[in-house]
Amino acid sequence: MPNPVLCLPREITNLLDTDLPSLGPGTPKTVFERQLEKTSPEALLGTAIVSSEAADCCLAGMWLWNGFLERSHDLSQNIDTPEGSWWHGIMHRREPDPGNAAYWFRRVGDHPLFSTLGDRVQKHAMQMELPDEVQWLAHCTYWKPQQFIEACESARHHSNEAVCHVLRQVAAIEWHALFEHCQNLARGNHP
Repeated sequence: MPNPVLCLPREITNLLDTDLPSLGPGTPKTVFERQLEKTSPEALLGTAIVSSEAADCCLAGMWLWNGFLERSHDLSQNIDTPEGSWWHGIMHRREPDPGNAAYWFRRVGDHPLFSTLGDRVQKHAMQMELPDEVQWLAHCTYWKPQQFIEACESARHHSNEAVCHVLRQVAAIEWHALFEHCQNLARGNHP
């Protein structure tokens, strides 16, 4: 799978680690910390911001990608939108705190992005040989956050490297879809 981060504009890719994030907390990529601290949403998105909440969601996602869970949490917990709850849920999934992640995904509700994300995951899964534990991804036409939380927990407990690698790829697809959606909302380009 090509790294979805590399498909983003240079202003954004320059602020993101090229490696896929861990399923767990991982290690913060401190080389990006100072740059992210100085980044304004307007500079990041290269345009006037229509939704400051959606722009903050983009920043929460970038902190999260780079392993700064607490910084991402500080932003996402104060964004009272489905997208803010989604970033908050991903952060707790990575902590790992599956119960708290599930709570925040319930707050997301039935998001219109779930269908698009399910299609992207299924398309990706059908291009690879999947371990038995994640065969369900080849039939994923609609994103089910709770199922993904459970899959990540199972992979972490059983230390199956092949399964973890696939799930990290899927988490990156999720990250990219949500980031792209938040960018559009921040710019006033409603999908």
